Amino acid sequence: MLGLVVGPPLEAEGIAWGALAGVFGGSALMLFYRGLAVGMMSIVAPLSACGAAVPVAISFLLGRAPSPTALAGMAAAMLAVVLVSLPSEPGQHPAGRPGLALLLALGAATGFGLFFVFLDRGSAAGTQPLWVVGGARAGSMATLGLIALVGRRSAPWPGTAFGPIALIGITDTTANVLFTYATVGGNLGVVAVLGSLYPLATVALAGVVLGERLARRQALGVAAALGGVALIALG
Repeated sequence: MLGLVVGPPLEAEGIAWGALAGVFGGSALMLFYRGLAVGMMSIVAPLSACGAAVPVAISFLLGRAPSPTALAGMAAAMLAVVLVSLPSEPGQHPAGRPGLALLLALGAATGFGLFFVFLDRGSAAGTQPLWVVGGARAGSMATLGLIALVGRRSAPWPGTAFGPIALIGITDTTANVLFTYATVGGNLGVVAVLGSLYPLATVALAGVVLGERLARRQALGVAAALGGVALIALG
């Protein structure tokens, strides 16, 4: 809708790349939420962020390797994700199915990584990011709709939860637009790593809302993330 209002030229190639990104993004989102349902938020969220490794690998294959300083920052950021993903207490495990949660988180990580790659490919085609993200939204909705149809599961009206759900959709779409704009003028690997630092906010909110405690090594992960961001900025 915003694309129609702003009025950037419509490019079919970019929309197609966006739709492909949406297929992987929608699938990853389903795996991610399912992982949150059967495992600890402070473990599933950081592991899913490891999908940043996919765009980094693609950047190297395309000959667009970041500077040594930025690489050091990216390594620190990924270390932060690992540290934050560790259980808050020794022997602490999800109350549900930890093995399944791990597989779901890794599957989500792969899907998110490919989502980033195809969003970048759409913007590289010269298409305005708004249309690329619009294509991604269409692709993800079609994918989730197909999954619901195959699984024969109804989606009842959310009722009073409609407001928060709508807010989630708005913030997620805004984040995708900002990410796509960032890839236009920046290195895909660097942008993906920075965009994958969202578990820091997730773990913090898990502590405030759900009472999940942050261990010392997780706090060290937060510090490593901040240091990594600084190095990436200098690079």
